[in-house]
Amino acid sequence: MKNEYDYLNDVKMDFSVYDDEMKKESIEMKKGKMSIRKIAVIAACAAAVAITGTAFASGYVTKIVKSISTGHNMMIQTDDTGMEWEIPEQLSGKFYDKDGNELQYITYGMTYGDLYDKDGNRYDEASIAQLFTDSGYADSMDIRVEAAKDNGTKIPYDDERIKVYTSLEEFDADLSFDLKAPEYVPDGYSFLYGNGYRDNDGTMSGNYATLTYSNGKDTFSLHERVINDETSFETSTNEDVTEMLINGCTAAVSDHEIMWEESGISITVISASSNITGDDLLKVAESVK
Repeated sequence: MKNEYDYLNDVKMDFSVYDDEMKKESIEMKKGKMSIRKIAVIAACAAAVAITGTAFASGYVTKIVKSISTGHNMMIQTDDTGMEWEIPEQLSGKFYDKDGNELQYITYGMTYGDLYDKDGNRYDEASIAQLFTDSGYADSMDIRVEAAKDNGTKIPYDDERIKVYTSLEEFDADLSFDLKAPEYVPDGYSFLYGNGYRDNDGTMSGNYATLTYSNGKDTFSLHERVINDETSFETSTNEDVTEMLINGCTAAVSDHEIMWEESGISITVISASSNITGDDLLKVAESVK
């Protein structure tokens, strides 16, 4: 089944070319699994644009700086300096720089603010999501695109993969584990909705949960999953990764993501917002009960 990290299009890494000590410097990503964080121009975590399937490119090489295991899962720090991704045919002629030059590649470090249409209008998250749909690229690559509305406060709808909850109590009743939620959220933020994930036959898995919190403009999310062989994952970031303790458990921490495992559950707090990073995100994580 697809889980929340598939819906966030996280990196799946092939470590077959490495020894257990990960002594080699680079790895090749599996085709069609590129980190959302690496394609800053396309998505902002779960806040405004949700993408599954293949992103811009396939089969590129990146350098591993370090990795931290939380026991069952792993966070990997990479160096993507110099990386670039070719714009697919369906989106050819859609992206320009501020000087009106057509772009053939999206390069490392680019953001929404670096992209313009042919008329000189700067793209935002919602307009890029609409472009994905209108161009047919979303359909051709099996990408699920949902644009934000009202600055990210749109609640998505149920479909064959996701069940949406607006009540924590109702969500908890459908899970196979006790749902955890943060007791601390930054000023102005509150619970917006939860996502449960369906098995192939349409029934609720009960092993996965995503909670989204919003201040009406920005969001952060909490992802939980029962720990077993099926749910193990690796995630990557080009931010500095450190190891510390969260509620007495080993945690892998970057500026926008914190993940740890406790009581048989894998927990990750992710923020796409520049307003919730570092110590503020850490306070959220430490308050999860």
